[in-house]
Amino acid sequence: MTARKLLITHSAVFACGAAVALFAPRSGTVEESRATSGHAPRGPVASKAGASAEDASATGTRSVAGHRESAEKSVRGPEAIATRLGEINRIGDPLDRQEALLELLQRLGPGEFQAVAELHRSTEHFGNAGDEFEMILRGWAKADPLAALDYTSGTLRDIGQTSLVLSAWAGKDAAAAERWALDHHQGDEANPYLAAIVRGIAAYDIANASRIAESMPGSRERGEAMESVTRALLVQGAEAAMAYPATIQDPQLRAGYTAMIADRLARHDADKAATWLAGIADPAAQSRGARGVAEALARQDVSRAADWVRKLDPAAQAEAARGVILPMSTSDIPGTAKWVSTLAGIPNYDRVVEEFVWSCDQRAPEQSAAWIQGISDPAQQTRLYHRMLGEWARRDPAAVKNWVASNQVPNSVAQRFSR
Repeated sequence: MTARKLLITHSAVFACGAAVALFAPRSGTVEESRATSGHAPRGPVASKAGASAEDASATGTRSVAGHRESAEKSVRGPEAIATRLGEINRIGDPLDRQEALLELLQRLGPGEFQAVAELHRSTEHFGNAGDEFEMILRGWAKADPLAALDYTSGTLRDIGQTSLVLSAWAGKDAAAAERWALDHHQGDEANPYLAAIVRGIAAYDIANASRIAESMPGSRERGEAMESVTRALLVQGAEAAMAYPATIQDPQLRAGYTAMIADRLARHDADKAATWLAGIADPAAQSRGARGVAEALARQDVSRAADWVRKLDPAAQAEAARGVILPMSTSDIPGTAKWVSTLAGIPNYDRVVEEFVWSCDQRAPEQSAAWIQGISDPAQQTRLYHRMLGEWARRDPAAVKNWVASNQVPNSVAQRFSR
């Protein structure tokens, strides 16, 4: 396989990323930042001899050289575009197919993308047509973003595709894309278009991406924007990512970034994530990230994870303990009960008890139900009795009736399960 073909994979994300690179501008601040990071623009495709288009129509197995030879031909005009897209559509191999489509898109003028988009949507396809359509939209966004946006927000009325176009445009002109996003959002809810802008620029301008994310109200959309910033930070390296939350003034935003970075870091190096999180002098941020890190540690060594819980601020220990309980109780319910008892008195201990109740409610329902008495909040305790005993009763109503008769429970619980 040639080095050039290695640029194209079955992955939709990588394919779309390749399209972004192909249609990137040759000048401007974004292009300059790419150049400094060592990303050279892709050169022209050499023409080579290969199988004929007629052979491709018959077999769908044209060589890559054949794709390149055909791609060198003019694709100007609706008939030529339709013919070339038809040839591409008969290619069965997904790598060759994506390469041929990219070569076609490179040769289109701004006014020709809509015809390709319409033809692609109206045709049956091999492979993942959705990924290919996204490649077309990304190319269109580089050539004529306003026309592409008119198409996705008007003809398609698809907010997901509109966001994709905005993301691609933002990589070329972040300020213009952001203005469009602000001008075209309606309503009081979070602006989903801003999350798309952040996705498009985070790899090149983390400061600007973070500014936009911070301007958004607390919402799923802001979470998506923060995830994009987090991924970009970790691409720069773990040290850069771990240093970043300290630069954030807003406590809620800082805690959110801490949790996201800790979670992603723990997937690759649980010990590094644990050491970093334990050293953060911010109980709220510790608490947001504690459970995911504890779960990652417990998958390696439950005892070590249990010891790590005590290294955190007391306000964060309950969330960390919840990440340890299930893997610990899987092999040792009595030992887990004993360990949970040692945590009594920490803030939010009721959440720890509830986690233990659900960790063994099917394997040891009598013990699970008995532990509900450890919940200090009467309202929460009653709700948990109804939920846990209700699920147990669906499996074994007689056992629940006997257990309730033998134990002191709230009146509403006794009345419900004593019948």
